[in-house]
Amino acid sequence: MTMTCADGATYQCTGTSIIRVDNGVALTSSGVQVYGRSTSDLRNPNPDTTNATGLALATGSGGVADIRIAKGTDGRLSAQRLILNSLGLSWDGRTERPTIIETFDPTSGRSVLGANGVVSAAPLPPNTDLGFFDVATRGGAGTQANYANNRYFPRTAPVRCTGGGCQTVETAGLQFVVGDWRTGGGTPDLAFGMRLHSDGDIHAGDGVSGGTGPGVPFPGSKGYRQYSNEGLQYGNLSTWFSQDTVQIVEWTGGPGALEHNKNRRGAVAFGAVTDPAAVPTTGTASYDGFVTGWYAVNGANDPVPIRGQATITANFATRQVTVALRNVVNRDNNAALPLSFTSTVNMGAAGISVANYMTGAVSNAGLTGGLSGRYFGPVVPGGSGAGPAEVAGAMSLSNTTGAAVIGGFIAKKQ
Repeated sequence: MTMTCADGATYQCTGTSIIRVDNGVALTSSGVQVYGRSTSDLRNPNPDTTNATGLALATGSGGVADIRIAKGTDGRLSAQRLILNSLGLSWDGRTERPTIIETFDPTSGRSVLGANGVVSAAPLPPNTDLGFFDVATRGGAGTQANYANNRYFPRTAPVRCTGGGCQTVETAGLQFVVGDWRTGGGTPDLAFGMRLHSDGDIHAGDGVSGGTGPGVPFPGSKGYRQYSNEGLQYGNLSTWFSQDTVQIVEWTGGPGALEHNKNRRGAVAFGAVTDPAAVPTTGTASYDGFVTGWYAVNGANDPVPIRGQATITANFATRQVTVALRNVVNRDNNAALPLSFTSTVNMGAAGISVANYMTGAVSNAGLTGGLSGRYFGPVVPGGSGAGPAEVAGAMSLSNTTGAAVIGGFIAKKQ
């Protein structure tokens, strides 16, 4: 229940595996997380095989988001790794696709997860290397890992793309907006990125024909990913999205009509968690911050992004935490949403490993579910009382008519 990051001391991370799921939220060694899946691909017939829409809760089904970010001494994010596993995505309809390793690196190359857990960059083999790009010789028995997490652009070779609107850039890299938390405010730093990916595209190597042409998949041929991180000094709230092509005809060997798209999205609160032994056993502290995530009014409609205010009050003597979300709106048009609530959850008992963890049930007028959170940073005195410097968490709620919410909150001690 403390933070240890394989990529080094400059990183803040979630932990690589799920310890357990409480109240619909997954617990990792230094974070909590939720995720959801598209629903359009579950309908028969699928209304649009080229897109994926809808939102259904999926936390607890085995998926995990392992997020790692490097921060300088000033708290500014300088590198990011989004590692996604076991999300129910399959290129061949039989096996889970290779682990997603997304860095939003704007250079060409490959992202590799080593046996020691460290993510590294490797050069991209030439498209003439049919020992690596072996679908040309082995067909659907080719090595799937060699077609995942490759960045083909920028490149000097022509893009052989049929039709119009073909992209020649995968990503502009991570972008940054500096918050005001360093000067007494509560606004986190914002880092965000998007990449058009080609994971699973067999046209990465020569010796195959059709589609995009030999050796050069075009950006976005198999989907795209988005990432956003709101970070304070010790804690972070990340949201992520990945759309991926599944049942790819060249990997299944079956009819092309099976090929379609799915998406997954999630929220992860993580970082330099407070030492459980340091969490106070007396007194109170208050935190102000923000909530973000997605809300779908039913199981078919695409979710809308949400934004609101969060107030958290911790009573370290009673081991209870009151979380209040208010003024929650659609971030695109500022329309009010019925998502505000106040709920009291329990933190772990003093002196045990989960003393830096809180979890409990949540409900409002139309939704039920749960939230979990963690404390981040050292215990600091003053203001509203002695307590950990920051708090962040994740939540998931739904109802019987298909409405669903996934998201999280991040707040700074007052």
